Amino acid sequence: MLTPARGADPRFSEQMSRIYTILLILALAALTGAAGCLSMSFGEVTYSGGALQVQVENAGEPVENAVLQIMIMEVSALEQHEAFSEARYIDLERGENEYTIRADLQPGSYKVFLTVFVGSERRASVIRDLEVTA
Repeated sequence: MLTPARGADPRFSEQMSRIYTILLILALAALTGAAGCLSMSFGEVTYSGGALQVQVENAGEPVENAVLQIMIMEVSALEQHEAFSEARYIDLERGENEYTIRADLQPGSYKVFLTVFVGSERRASVIRDLEVTA
């Protein structure tokens, strides 16, 4: 058994052990929380024929009644303003899922904000640039 060096405070090593244990627990909790975010991601986002096509990759189990939230902001000069916004219930199968959202967008530059919620938990979120041509 190791004994503390002469003159060392044995409480110091106990305090350090507690601190390291707490940090380890916090790190594990953060990794566990992030694991849900890694099970879903957005693939390609395109616009043609008056509709936005959104691909969502689900690496986890199938999900019913998830919410896909879409917000499209038109970008001009140094301004942005909302051009389209919608939230809809979707069912996510395992693997690649594709959704078509009707949206009337004029030619220009846009930012597309996409989020998937399962219950009250945000599972995936992304911001994509979108160019609409005539």
